[in-house]
Amino acid sequence: MRMAQVYSIGLIFLILFCVTQCDIHTKEETNSREITDFQGRKVLIPDTINRIICIRPGCVRLVTMGGGISFISGVEEGEISDARFTHTKAFPEIKQLDVIGPRFGGDPELILGNAPDLIFMTTTTADAADALQEKLRIPVVTLEAGDLGNNYDQFCHSLQLIGEVLGTTTHTDSLLAYIEDQKQQLRGRIPDSDGVKTYIGAITYKGERDLTATDPYYPALTFIGTENVAAGVDSSKVSPITGTFVDFEQIIQWDPDYIFVDRGGVALVDRDFRTRPAIGALLKAYRDNQIYMVWPYNNYHNNFEVMLLNAWYMGKCIYPESFADVNIRDKGNEIFYQCYGIPIFDEMEEYWGSYRQLDYSKPPAESTTVKSLFH
Repeated sequence: MRMAQVYSIGLIFLILFCVTQCDIHTKEETNSREITDFQGRKVLIPDTINRIICIRPGCVRLVTMGGGISFISGVEEGEISDARFTHTKAFPEIKQLDVIGPRFGGDPELILGNAPDLIFMTTTTADAADALQEKLRIPVVTLEAGDLGNNYDQFCHSLQLIGEVLGTTTHTDSLLAYIEDQKQQLRGRIPDSDGVKTYIGAITYKGERDLTATDPYYPALTFIGTENVAAGVDSSKVSPITGTFVDFEQIIQWDPDYIFVDRGGVALVDRDFRTRPAIGALLKAYRDNQIYMVWPYNNYHNNFEVMLLNAWYMGKCIYPESFADVNIRDKGNEIFYQCYGIPIFDEMEEYWGSYRQLDYSKPPAESTTVKSLFH
């Protein structure tokens, strides 16, 4: 009799346990949803997300462009340093957020202390994302910043993922449609190909670089349909991380009609042309006074909105009649507003300086020389 009672009591507890577990499982399923992230991982995320962390290069910029500023609860140390990012100019409150560790991934303990509902992670692998998710027991959704050129699909996919996760698809869809429209407008203003040769130099790669630092796939030059003379560089020498470099003699051999200088390295270019004018004189663009400064391309990954604005400025320099009605300040504010909801052209111009012609026919005191960003 006693054994029967014990068996009955045990059976009751087993049934109750099963019912409880089923109830817990049902609640978990009800309060969460599954998404597929950039790396193809199936990630279970909360239905309601209030706090997120963004780690690794370009992640905060992507999420703010994706309409997610109100969700960010902590950032890497580099986001609140002296670095002048477009997104921190648009949203200065970023610099008041919790610091969750250094650049390139933060610190796991500090991330846990911030108690985010979800982590967005760029420039990573599925294995690394799985490892972090398992360690912190927080959903990790991978993204990839991409660019507006060869890796445009990555950029679009990541923005769409952000919209799906945070419920900001109206904003992300609108932004992507705007970028496509801008590219179409640029193409519509460009006359039939007339063989204009262009070169972009001094692109920043982990610090300032001189004119020999270039990008064979620079999107803005593609948008305006000119020939990027560096496009034929051996692909094995091209890297978005360590940079692409050519010899100065190669630039002279290419002899571009127009040279554009990235703001990040303009001080080095100015130094070289001022101290070695004989070398500059071998370049058609130097002799014809067709050298121009554009805003920075890289700043803890790509400045997407700046790349679009650079295309409008480059078009205005090369085809002034076709772009006569374009005011760069107005166009810049329009682009920034579409990306962040705030026009910040004046703030960025105050730091980076105006888009300008670099006139080496004048002495330094009269030129538009600007100081290095790194000193």
